[in-house]
Amino acid sequence: MIALIASFFSLCVGPLVYQTFGPLRRTDKIVSGIVLIVVAGIIVFEVIPQTYQIIGWLSLLVGAIGFAGPTLIEKAFRHAADTTHKVTIYLGISGLLVHALLDGAALQTDQGNQASGLTLAIILHRVPVGLTIWWLLKPLIGERYALVSLLLMGLTTVAGFMLNQMISNYHDNYFFALVQALIAGSLLHVAIHKPHSDGCMHTSESHHNHVPPKPSKTHSIKNFLLRWESLGVVIGLLILAIVHSQH
Repeated sequence: MIALIASFFSLCVGPLVYQTFGPLRRTDKIVSGIVLIVVAGIIVFEVIPQTYQIIGWLSLLVGAIGFAGPTLIEKAFRHAADTTHKVTIYLGISGLLVHALLDGAALQTDQGNQASGLTLAIILHRVPVGLTIWWLLKPLIGERYALVSLLLMGLTTVAGFMLNQMISNYHDNYFFALVQALIAGSLLHVAIHKPHSDGCMHTSESHHNHVPPKPSKTHSIKNFLLRWESLGVVIGLLILAIVHSQH
């Protein structure tokens, strides 16, 4: 039970750190790099291997559809590009909710093992997951609903903990694996095609007040932000290394 509580509050660490440093360009770019690596790590090291065991090569095909599908739709129907991008973000978040459900079930299964590496890994990787949710949703739906989403993520973990036996019956389900692979591809699409690529984490309410950089400074700003994003990638790799060393 202590591990479940810790996993709940660990979701809040990332957003708290982010808000402490403020919605600055460089902060956003660092987080962008972290989110990209953490999301890619979850998909490559957890989701795809698990789904591949159930549906084989279809996990790669369906994942590729989830990744490329939104881009193809945006190009084919340009008037629907904004809606498609938002739907893709929500689909990616639903994937994280499914992942939270499985995390809760894993915590229940592993609760008899004191100081278990698996339990510690779950708690640690929830920190960047919470950061990912905040980074994706706050600019889109505002701070209040982003907080609600974090709460929902925590409650989903609790549900997974309580319904461990039921979840284990569906964990190897063929259709469930297909859905997981599709959502994983969509989540990777969202992480790469950033929801606020202008480099400033404004909310949906304040977007219209945002003033873009002057064209004459675009090149120097891009180089400056790229360095910060590279730092985020390094931090993300360190987080992945620490988490997976505990498995």
